[in-house]
Amino acid sequence: MGLCPFHADKNPSMTVNSETGRYKCWSCGAGGDVFTWVMERRHVDFPEALEILAREAGITLTKRNPEEAARRKSNADAMEEALKFFREQLTRSTAARDYCERRGLDHETREMWELGYAPDVSEALATHLKKAGFNLAECRDLFLVEADSSGGYYDKFRGRLMFPIRDERGTLVAFGGRLLGQGNAKYINSGDTPLFRKSKVLYGFNRARAKIAELGVSVLVEGYLDVIACFRAGVTNAVASLGTSLTEDHAQMLKKWSTQAIILYDSDAAGQKAALRALEIFEAQSLRARVAVLAEGEDPDSLLGKRGPAAVQEAVARNVSPLEFRLLSMEKRLKPAEPEFWAEAVTLLSATSDDLELERHLIRLAPQYPDLKDPAAAQKALRRMVERARPSGKVPAGGNVMPPRFGGRTETKTHATSLHAAEVVLFRALLEKEFRRQAWVFARNPDLMSTPAGERLARAVGASFPVGEPIGEPTLWLSRVGTAEDQDLLASLTLDLRGGEVTVEVLTDSVAKLRNLAATRQRTRKQEVAKTEDEKQAILLAMRRQNPDWKEKAKDVEDRFD
Repeated sequence: MGLCPFHADKNPSMTVNSETGRYKCWSCGAGGDVFTWVMERRHVDFPEALEILAREAGITLTKRNPEEAARRKSNADAMEEALKFFREQLTRSTAARDYCERRGLDHETREMWELGYAPDVSEALATHLKKAGFNLAECRDLFLVEADSSGGYYDKFRGRLMFPIRDERGTLVAFGGRLLGQGNAKYINSGDTPLFRKSKVLYGFNRARAKIAELGVSVLVEGYLDVIACFRAGVTNAVASLGTSLTEDHAQMLKKWSTQAIILYDSDAAGQKAALRALEIFEAQSLRARVAVLAEGEDPDSLLGKRGPAAVQEAVARNVSPLEFRLLSMEKRLKPAEPEFWAEAVTLLSATSDDLELERHLIRLAPQYPDLKDPAAAQKALRRMVERARPSGKVPAGGNVMPPRFGGRTETKTHATSLHAAEVVLFRALLEKEFRRQAWVFARNPDLMSTPAGERLARAVGASFPVGEPIGEPTLWLSRVGTAEDQDLLASLTLDLRGGEVTVEVLTDSVAKLRNLAATRQRTRKQEVAKTEDEKQAILLAMRRQNPDWKEKAKDVEDRFD
């Protein structure tokens, strides 16, 4: 037993059971097996947790499809070779280095972010990759080159500062290129490839994730240079979406690592519109979000250049709630003299569950209300309109109320107390080799159980082991039983001391109690059925005596009782 790392635990609440190979916090509800532990503590998905544990255990994992593994390695090698080429070209291009210096991208920054340069030559990269032995048709699938009408290949990126894009594991999966001079398509980003889905990757996430996990806060910006500017300013939990607006997958990735996201988008109309959309996505994913409001015409990169690191840090810290940002956006579009202003304001205010914030905005807006000169009367009138606009019986949707999170996900508590004491003994016996055969005979029978949790667990045991009892230590078979909730419940029974130590006599007595309870339930059900039948017959008899056409209405009575 020890302190739980998934909440602010001061008194030891977590147990780790070597017999079942599972952990359980009796305070916050976090629990699982060794895979769950690695996934939650290191914020990785199952395949990566499997790889981490395999390395620690000295186990070599084999790929199910050797050809696919070889193809992925070839793709990864081609990407790394392209990066090597771009980085070498940056050292040779005075124009590209001068551009970097003007943008504040010194040598240290260029090295940290592996920046490169794609020369403004039609076939420079294609020629290099071909000489290095790579298949250009495959490189085309990686968005590195394109085929021409003559059957040759030319470079996708030309005359651009190159930003390598790595996924959360640090694997190079794509590139982004910024045009050095004037022209169309200022930015070109890799399209979806066998290695890359832009809706699932955030630029800078591989560098930011440790800080995001430490703070529980992520900062979302719009582009590569904004991420780099934030890091240069000491805001090392910044990431950006790639040539696309924020997606649900992006939000889920951030939710896995943080409890709050701060949106730091450009202050222009397009940036503010994108921020409003990002808020909707975060709220749909139940991730608390706030917005950092920049001065007109500013973005993180320009703010760093003009006012230094402290200004960027201050902008992030001076964030506002979703309601306040939406009201500020509305006030840029509408005037208090317009009826639409107040209709939208009331709609926004009615969506908050924070009464203190509601009062603050009512006080601020009331003096602008055109129909009432008295601010107090205006506040009262606005408050009545807000109350009328709220759906009755519903929790306001815009309050950003968060469920408790443990280990990067919402948890539900599983308690052994949801089982009858006799069920506890029966399922505990299933975990012990000495009594497992006898316990299995009864533990897979849901009709024997007295509680919904017992019935569910019995069905899970029966489905997992229909022809014979589990073999070996619980660590070998527990993960096969039902859902994670079922596994947590079953594992937790080793610490449930109701009924004392399991013995043959205790197990036999528990089964007898469950049988008696089941028989009682069956008798009660039969009595209820008989009572219902008596009531039905009594009604039909009364109808026959009092109503000549009773047969026509008898079917209604039959249907009602059925």
